[in-house]
Amino acid sequence: MLQRFLLGIFALLFMSTGTLSAQRKANFGLFAGTTYYMGDINPNRHFYRPSPAFGALYRYNLNSRYAVRGNAYFAYLSGDDMDFPGILHPDRPVSPASFYTSLLDFAIQVEYNFLPFTPNLGKWSYTPYISTGLAAGLILASDADVNNFASFPFGIGLKMNFTSRISVGAEYSFRKTFSDQIDGLANPSGTSSVLHNNDWYSFLGVFITFKFFNFAVECPAYK
Repeated sequence: MLQRFLLGIFALLFMSTGTLSAQRKANFGLFAGTTYYMGDINPNRHFYRPSPAFGALYRYNLNSRYAVRGNAYFAYLSGDDMDFPGILHPDRPVSPASFYTSLLDFAIQVEYNFLPFTPNLGKWSYTPYISTGLAAGLILASDADVNNFASFPFGIGLKMNFTSRISVGAEYSFRKTFSDQIDGLANPSGTSSVLHNNDWYSFLGVFITFKFFNFAVECPAYK
């Protein structure tokens, strides 16, 4: 259900940019970077077993401060207890445990720019930003007992105009999932917590976005 909802939002975003004036506010782009997992096997090590991540994004710029973004990213996640020698897990039915999971990450997010920013207007203009919204993971393959799941995304980034039609940027984002089965392991009874009762995964990478219809003049919405 959640995947259908997000795909419906994607469709509405594309339909809302059917006019030329709306397309002038839209950017299409590509993302490439790395992804990693945190959960029962890896509770606190960042950039554990980093794997390539890539995908596409669509950004609709509401004004100079806010944008709505949809993205679809591929992620490959894995973990193995043998990477943490000396740590025993007698409470688990299977130990040592290991897993791999590949998935498509769909997200709808709102971005807030800390500085006024109009894409492709003002070469070398830039802004840091934060983003949050709703995401879902569509499982492609896994040796763990995991189903499709929802997640809460949030991230920080920096974007900059490179030419009149191209913008570039970098982003570090997190997904707090509403699933504790990405690694095939659930927390034992009585040991869950607000931060660690579900699995996480993260993206770190760069993106490039293109504008097919340039701004003739600055739109009043950006002022």
